[in-house]
Amino acid sequence: MEDYAQRVIEVVAQIPPGRVVAYGDIARALGEGGARNVGTVMSRYGSDVPWWRVIRADGRPPQGHDAIAIEHWRAEGTPMVRGLIDGGRADMATARWSIPAASPRADGSRGALHHVELWVGDIIAAKREWGWLLGRLGYRLGDDWGHGQAWELGPLYIVIESGPDVAPGRHDRVRPGLNHLAFHAGSRGDVDAVVGDSAESGWTLMFPDRHPFAGGPDHYAAYLESTEGFEVELVAG
Repeated sequence: MEDYAQRVIEVVAQIPPGRVVAYGDIARALGEGGARNVGTVMSRYGSDVPWWRVIRADGRPPQGHDAIAIEHWRAEGTPMVRGLIDGGRADMATARWSIPAASPRADGSRGALHHVELWVGDIIAAKREWGWLLGRLGYRLGDDWGHGQAWELGPLYIVIESGPDVAPGRHDRVRPGLNHLAFHAGSRGDVDAVVGDSAESGWTLMFPDRHPFAGGPDHYAAYLESTEGFEVELVAG
C-alpha cells in the first residue's frame, strides 16, 4: 500500500463510532490530494476499516452502499437528519468528527518509540480489555498468535502477551517499572464516550471524585485501570 493510502486508512481507523467525516475532510487534514483521491483509496483498501463513517459532504452515505451504511449508523447512534428511524442522511452539523492534527510521522526516525510490550497474566481478559480500548483509539489488530496480540497504529505497535515466562502476580503501577501509558484520545467528547463504555469492557475509572480533572484544572483526561492493574491515561485535545 502506498504511503498516501496508508495515511488515509490510519485516519479512517480513528473515527469514533457514531461520527462521520467527508472525503474532503480527510484530504484537507492530510494536506494532500482531494475528495476523489480519498474515495479511490477507500474503494481499494477500505474494507478493513469503518468505511461507513467516510461519506459525501452533504451527509449522504458512500455511493452504492447506502442501505448497509445506514444500518451501521443506526447501530452506532449516528445523528441523522429526520432521526435514526426515518433518516437517510447524516446530520453533518452534529455527526461530523474533527480530525486531530497530524503528528510528525516517525517512520523509523532515530529516537522514536518503536513498540511497547506488556506482559499479562490473563490473556483472555487482556485481549478483551486492551483489544477494546486500542480499537477505540484507532489501532488495528495486526497479529494474534494465541497467547499474544500486536495492535498497530502507523509505525508504532503495542504487544499484549502472556506465556510461561510471565511471573505470577498482579501488575502494581506504584512499584518500580511501568506506571501508566498515556494516549491522545481526541476531543473531550471522545474521551467521555470511551469512559462511558469502559466498564462493560473491564476497565475501571480511577479518581472518580476528581474526574475529568484528576491531572489538574487545565488537563482534561480520564484515567482507567484494567483488571490486572494496568493504568492508561486518555488525554483530550
